[in-house]
Amino acid sequence: MFQKDEAETEKYLLNDLNPPQHAAVVAQQGAVMVLAGAGSGKTRVLTRRLAHLLQTGAVSPERVLAVTFTNKAAREMRDRVTELLHLEPAAVQRLWIGTFHGMGARILRQYAGHLHYSADFVILDSDEQLQVIKKLVLRLGFEHLFWTPKQLANAFSRWKDDGLSAADIGPAQIKKTADIAAVSNLFAEYQTELRRLNAMDFGDLLANCLLLWREYPEVLDNYRHRFLHILVDEYQDTNAVQYDWIKQLASLHGNVCVVGDDDQSIYSWRGARLDNILRFKEDFPNVQVVRLEQNYRSTANILRAASFLIDHNVERMGKTLWTQGEAGSPLQRYLGEDGADEARFVAAEVGRLCRDGRFDRAAVLVRTAYQTRALEEAIQRQNIPYHIVGGLRFMDRAEIRDAVAYLRLVYISRDDIAFERVVNVPSRKLGPAALGTIQELASKQGLPLLEAARQVVATGLLGPAARKSLAGFVEVIDAARLYAKTSSEEAVLQYLLDISGYMESLKGGERAEEKRENIQELQSFLVQTSDFMAFLEQAALESDPPRPGEQVDNNRVVISTLHAAKGLEFDVVFLVGLEEGLMPHKLAVDAGGLEEERRLLYVGMTRARERLYLCHARRRLMMNHWEQTKPSRFLSELPPDVVETRGMQISVRRPFTGWSRR
Repeated sequence: MFQKDEAETEKYLLNDLNPPQHAAVVAQQGAVMVLAGAGSGKTRVLTRRLAHLLQTGAVSPERVLAVTFTNKAAREMRDRVTELLHLEPAAVQRLWIGTFHGMGARILRQYAGHLHYSADFVILDSDEQLQVIKKLVLRLGFEHLFWTPKQLANAFSRWKDDGLSAADIGPAQIKKTADIAAVSNLFAEYQTELRRLNAMDFGDLLANCLLLWREYPEVLDNYRHRFLHILVDEYQDTNAVQYDWIKQLASLHGNVCVVGDDDQSIYSWRGARLDNILRFKEDFPNVQVVRLEQNYRSTANILRAASFLIDHNVERMGKTLWTQGEAGSPLQRYLGEDGADEARFVAAEVGRLCRDGRFDRAAVLVRTAYQTRALEEAIQRQNIPYHIVGGLRFMDRAEIRDAVAYLRLVYISRDDIAFERVVNVPSRKLGPAALGTIQELASKQGLPLLEAARQVVATGLLGPAARKSLAGFVEVIDAARLYAKTSSEEAVLQYLLDISGYMESLKGGERAEEKRENIQELQSFLVQTSDFMAFLEQAALESDPPRPGEQVDNNRVVISTLHAAKGLEFDVVFLVGLEEGLMPHKLAVDAGGLEEERRLLYVGMTRARERLYLCHARRRLMMNHWEQTKPSRFLSELPPDVVETRGMQISVRRPFTGWSRR
C-alpha cells in the first residue's frame, strides 16, 4: 500500500507537531474532541491523524471515514495524505473522504431500492427544488402571503436538517396554528413528488440515510463494522441530522475524532448547532479533549484583541490563542464621516499597502452583501483589481445548466426536470398549451415527460407546427442516446449541442464567446470524471468544480461577507461597517443571536495575518435616507492598548444637521 519507508514516514508525520497537536494525532482508541483555535493547525492535525492511522496499521483505507463540509477540503485532505504516505493509486481509491452529503449520496446509490428510488436518482439544486415547489403550490391551490415558494423551500430544508418529517411539524415549527395542516401536507406532497421524480434534494441525502438505517438496521450494522474510525472536520458547523448520522455510525466502537472551534460557530441560520459540542461530551463521556491554542497565523496584537472580544461570550468551551511571533502593528480604528468616506479610506490604504502590486494580500470584509457597492466604487476609482467572493457559481450559469439538462435527459430518460428545462431551449415555439398537453398525458398515464412527448407526437394531439417542433426535439434526444452507446460523455455533449441548434443559438448573443468557453470547460470537466452519474453527483454537490485550463488573475483584492470569508486568511484585513445594527446586525440581536454575531466578528479578525483595520462611519445612507450611527458595542470590548484611532475624533459627538450635496 505504501511507497515510503515507515520510519521515515513516522518522522514526517510527528516531528514538526507541537505537544497538543501530537496528542491529537496519536490518540487511537475512543472519542477525541480537538478544539482548534483559528490558525492553530487544524487541517494539519486532521490530515496527520488520518495518515498516522493508516501508517501504523490501525486501520486500512476503506475502514476509515473522513467527512468535511466542502469538496475542496476533501480534495486537500486526500492529496495531503497521498503525499505524506506516498500511497499507491489503488489505496487512494479505497479511501472514504468526502463531504457529508457526498458520503450520504454514495451510501444511498447502493441502497436506493430499499427506499423505492432507483440508483440513478437526481440530486436537485436549490433552483430545481424551488421549481418543484412552485408547481406543487399551483397544483394544490396553495396561496399564502407568507408561505411563498421560497419560504417553503427554506422551511423544508431547515426541517430536514433538524431531522423532522411532515408528521413532526407542529406549533414549534409553525407559530400560526391555522397554517400547520396545510403546510405540513404540502411538505408531505413535496416528498411524494420527489420520489415520483426519482430525485432528492440536499437535505434528503442525510435524512434518507437515517431513514434507511432505521428501516433496515442490517445496513447500518454493515457500515458500523466497516468504519472503525471516523474523522469529522468543522464539527461546530454540524446540524442535528449530521450529528445523528455521526453518532449512529460511531455507536459500535466510539472511535470518532471531531475537530472544530466553538468560537467559530457562525452558521446557525442554516441549521448548525453549537450545542452539538456539549451533546458530544454527553454521548461520548470518556472523550479526550485537546485544545489547540498556539496560533501560527496572526500577530500577537491581533490575537490579543480577538481573545478579549470572544471572552465576552458565555457559551464557549474556553481557550486562549497565543503566538511565539511578533507583537506586530496596532489595530487601526477608523471613523469616517459617512459610508463613502469609509470606502475611500479603505481604497486609499489598499493602494498604499499594495504598492508592490500584490493586491491579493488584502481583503475587505462586510456583514451584509449590500455594503459592497460603495466599496466597489471607491476601489474602482483607484484602479485596483478586485474580486467579490460568492459570485455566481460556474455550475449555476444558464448555459451550463442547459448543457447538463440535455445530458441528463439522454442518460436518465425519466428526468422530467431536465425535460422541462430544455424542451424549448433553443426556442422551438412550443407554448404553454403544448407543454400542458404533454404534462396532462404524462399525469394520466404515469409516464415520464419525454415518453409522453413521444406519444403526443405519434397520436397527433398537437397542431402541425408544434408537432413538428416536438418531434424534432425527441429525435435529437434519441439520436444522442444512440450516439452515447459508442461515445464518451464529452463527445455526446458536443453532438447534442450541435444537432439541437444550441451552439448555433449562442452566436451573436450576449456573452456568446464566454458561454462557448464555459461549455468547453464543462467538457473538460466531463473528461476528468469516471462516469456520468459520478459527474452529476460532483456537479450537484461541488461548491464550484475545478475548471480545467482556466487562467484566472488571482492578484485581486478580495471583497467578501464575513460568512463567506471563513477559512481564508490575508496579510491585511479591513472590517467595515462596525456599527450597531450592522455589526452586530439588528435582526440577529433581536433574535437572541448576539453571541453568534460576536463569533462572526471574531472570525473576521482572525483572518488577518499582519494588519487589521476596524472601520465605521458617523452616518450611513440607509433605505435612501441618512441615519446617525453608533459604534458597534464590540469595539468597546477590545483592549485599548492594541488599538490606534484614525480619522475623525472618536469622542466627538457633533449633531447631524442634514446632508449637503457635493
